[in-house]
Amino acid sequence: MSETRPAESQENAQEVTVLLVDDHAIWRGGVCSMLEDTEFRVVGEAGSGREALEVARQVHPQLVLLDIRMAGGDGLDTLQALKREHPQTIVVMLTTYDNPTYMARAVAGGAAGYLLKGIEREEFLSALRRVAHGEMLLSAHDLIRSLRGISDQAASASDLIEPLTEREQEVLRLLATGLSNRDIAAILFVAESTVKSHVEHIIGKLGVSDRVQAAVWAARQGLAAPSEAAQ
Repeated sequence: MSETRPAESQENAQEVTVLLVDDHAIWRGGVCSMLEDTEFRVVGEAGSGREALEVARQVHPQLVLLDIRMAGGDGLDTLQALKREHPQTIVVMLTTYDNPTYMARAVAGGAAGYLLKGIEREEFLSALRRVAHGEMLLSAHDLIRSLRGISDQAASASDLIEPLTEREQEVLRLLATGLSNRDIAAILFVAESTVKSHVEHIIGKLGVSDRVQAAVWAARQGLAAPSEAAQ
């Protein structure tokens, strides 16, 4: 159930208003406790993506802490909707899933951070303070680096018609997480047409017929977990 908090006098000029979005009330209560006696003031709660949008329109939070997997809808879809309606609002994903696919979608959707729910309080507060001051905790560079935790032999695998360039490797890793050309372009700060060209070159070098088969090849070579390929 959605909930808004009554406004209080702003004694601290550095106060940051927060909206909590998670379908577990116990988790929301735990975060509220973590934020007590800090500059972060919870002004609303929501148990689904739909409710999050409704509450955000009422309270206009500076920061949204958003779960990814919720019974009431996909938090990553909610992220995109929030950023469309409130582009200046900072959104941090809080999740139990350390998943490159989710991380890639969070980057593409404009999230400022991607934190795991087991994070310690001081680290959590430090991360929130950094994003509140304009720092990005989640960047395309971080995503690419995480996706590079794979076999270096993949780029020159024996069944390649021609070795992949470094940029083609990056595009293939992102493609293997299920992202569209548009999302990949947003992450790499290039034109969508450039990504389309890279994908065409990758398909040709792999000797496959389409991007789905390219994702399967990537999974076979270790660039992505089989469960993530071709989603």
